[in-house]
Amino acid sequence: MKRKIFTTLLLASCFTVCLAAVSDITGNWTTTMRPGNGSEFAVTYTFKADGSKFTGNVAFPNNNNFAITDGIIKGDSINFTVGLNGQHIPNSGRVYADSIGLDIMMMGKKYHNTLKRANNK
Repeated sequence: MKRKIFTTLLLASCFTVCLAAVSDITGNWTTTMRPGNGSEFAVTYTFKADGSKFTGNVAFPNNNNFAITDGIIKGDSINFTVGLNGQHIPNSGRVYADSIGLDIMMMGKKYHNTLKRANNK
């Protein structure tokens, strides 16, 4: 009986540690946006997590930076809004150990991007 309790506690602890490691989004993440017209450009997301909430910004080429607001972390899922030229662009995604799968709703279309953690945090 003691062995079962010990094993259960050990597995629960491992799960908690893994979930905490996956949910650590603080830092810089990069992706290449492809808007569908044949062009592409690099974008950097900077996240600053504080518990289950986060803020940050999105940096486009030519020093165009836009604020991240309403950032929520729930398990391995994230949701946030980017203020882009007066519009509020909803973003949702799933956090993995080395990447974030991100869906961006813009002008009635869903765009999927994969963010990779940048070398500097």
